Amino acid sequence: MLSERALEEFRGRGYVRLGKPFTDGEIREIADAYDEVLQSPLRLGEQGKGTFEYVPLLQLRSSVLRRYATSPKLVAPMIELLGPDVRLYWDQAVSKPPGATSDVPWHQDNGYTPVVPEEYVTATLALDRQTVDNGCLWIQPGSHRASTRPHKKTDFFFRVGYDGPEIGEPVELDRGEVLVFSSLTLHRTGPNRTDEPRRSWIIQYCHGHARHRDTQVLFDDRLLVAKDGRPLDAPYRDRPFDFVRLVRYAAGVLAPR
Repeated sequence: MLSERALEEFRGRGYVRLGKPFTDGEIREIADAYDEVLQSPLRLGEQGKGTFEYVPLLQLRSSVLRRYATSPKLVAPMIELLGPDVRLYWDQAVSKPPGATSDVPWHQDNGYTPVVPEEYVTATLALDRQTVDNGCLWIQPGSHRASTRPHKKTDFFFRVGYDGPEIGEPVELDRGEVLVFSSLTLHRTGPNRTDEPRRSWIIQYCHGHARHRDTQVLFDDRLLVAKDGRPLDAPYRDRPFDFVRLVRYAAGVLAPR
């Protein structure tokens, strides 16, 4: 259960630490399953810089990762942040091995696929210690209060939601630590300048009735992980996952240009 202080921090600053919800043994199991899925990653990054590794929808590829993404250890805090009905909206691997010198620029998660209600929650699980030197998250506290900002497309996959002088603040994480932040919170990550890997598993949760802002299609093809204020022992989706719609949207909006 989140403390009132933690809830106030999330509401006021747009992010909060959840500590380490999983045991060391569970983190090892998650990391092993993550590495197995990451064997054939996409490679993304700014032109002329070292790329990082990216894989979407790990929980559709691994029963182990699906079990952890739907665990009450993560779902219960989402009920407190989002309300009684919660869906597993999205998840992805972002791995910055040594030599990944590309930044991920300032953006809001809702600046990519616009969701209604526009605020959902991103949980970042650090599978390695994350520091300024190896490319940890930087956040602009309180930036979630400005709603979804216009985002510019780039020629290297990313969208940019802010290019002003604000530098934000780094959020370093221990291995196994979870950070949660609003889909409206501006954040970025830097390059990995070390000889060690920096692996993140990013898991996003939305309201049970959330829909795509532009198409008005409900995200009822995503797993319902909580209902009536309780995590579900057997998460389910109301219809099969809509790969066709996802691919068409990605080809038109998110593909590198």
